[in-house]
Parts: sequence; C-alpha cells; structure tokens
Amino acid sequence: MLSYTHRYDPNVASTFMKLNSIVSPPLREQIQKTMEWMQKQPKDDRYLRTLATLAEAWISQQRVKIIYRALEAEKTTERTIEPYFIEPAAAGHSSYVIAYCHRAHEIRTFKIERIESIEPTLEHYVMPHGFDANEFLGSSWGITVYGEAKTVKLKFDPEIARIMEETVWHSSQVVERQKDGSVIMTLRVTVTDELCFWILSWGEKVEVLEPEELRQDIIETAKAMLDVYKKK
Repeated sequence: MLSYTHRYDPNVASTFMKLNSIVSPPLREQIQKTMEWMQKQPKDDRYLRTLATLAEAWISQQRVKIIYRALEAEKTTERTIEPYFIEPAAAGHSSYVIAYCHRAHEIRTFKIERIESIEPTLEHYVMPHGFDANEFLGSSWGITVYGEAKTVKLKFDPEIARIMEETVWHSSQVVERQKDGSVIMTLRVTVTDELCFWILSWGEKVEVLEPEELRQDIIETAKAMLDVYKKK
C-alpha cells in the first residue's frame, strides 16, 4: 500500500485500523507507522467522491455517466459505463475501473483520476455471466488492454539474467538461459505503452527480438532519446 498510493484514502485507513486491532504487537507497531504515514498524505476530495460513486455503482449494478478525458485527447467525452471491476495499480500509483462503455460498445479500462465528473443513474445492468477480471487482464502488461496478444521475445544481458529468471514478470513468460549467459524471455501479451516503458527501463541490457514492429518502436524511441541529449 505504501508503494501504491501517495494520497490519503479514508477507506484504506479504516481497513488498516480494523487490521491493527487483531494483530500481534510487533506487526501492530508497523501498521501504526503506516497509518501515521497515510495521515500525512494529501487528500483529493474529487477522486474520493468518484471512487466512492463507482464502488457503489459496482455493488448495486447501476450505470453511471462520466465526463472523461483520455490521455491523448484534447477534449473530454461523456460516456455511460457499467462498472465491472475496480483495480488499483501500484506501478502508476493509480486506480482503474474496468467497465462496459456504451459509447465504444465494448469493455474498456478507465483511469479513475481522468474522470472529471461522475453522476449515478437509475438504470440497472447485469454483468456478463462468467466475467473474470483476472482473465480479462491476463494478456496485459499492467492494466491497459487493447489489441490482440502477440508473442514478444526479449534478450537480456548476462548481467541481469538472474533477475529475469528469479522474477515472475508475467504469467505467460518462458525464460531460457543461453550459452553466453544471457536469457531470452518469451511472453504472450498485448503490446502497450506500459510494456514499452518497462523494456526501456532496462536500457542497453535488453534487446527486442520480436515482433518487428515493437523492435522498431524501441529503436525509434532510443534515437529520439539520443537526439534530446545531443542538443545539450
């Protein structure tokens, strides 16, 4: 939770208070420190209202109208959505709602922080039988889901080979040690910005082998980064 959020959430604080009342003293002390840390975080009233409204709509299965501004959009759009699942994501210190969008006519993932306003409706909905958020997110690298899953192959330098072997980065991964000490990781995932950012975070220690379009994207990004530093 410390790595997930940098804002005060009374719901999370309440959960920690209840947990603190039943655990042993050593753990109780650590939880108390966490609660004190949370109390010092800034409070975002709009975000808390949005999250509470979404949670209530999810529980009662009522549609909500939202004003949403996508990351690359210049203008906001009005959408009617049916919340299916609320998912916190530590990597971006954010929360997301997986919902059916009547504007797009498909299930979409919305970052809650980008919802500028929300209004509950009296319209009820029924979640699809057997919907499983874990399965829905299964091919994603993180929380964003769009496009079909592809086979991604990455070659990691011997220096970080052990890190790749000892960590489960994705449920689909297969890691194979090579004769030169490097490892090749094979994944079956959708190619998203989150995946690209993760690959780039390893710098020169990783090479994209396939798919070719992902390899070219990383090459172009690396060239653009070099151009930035050449200007200095």
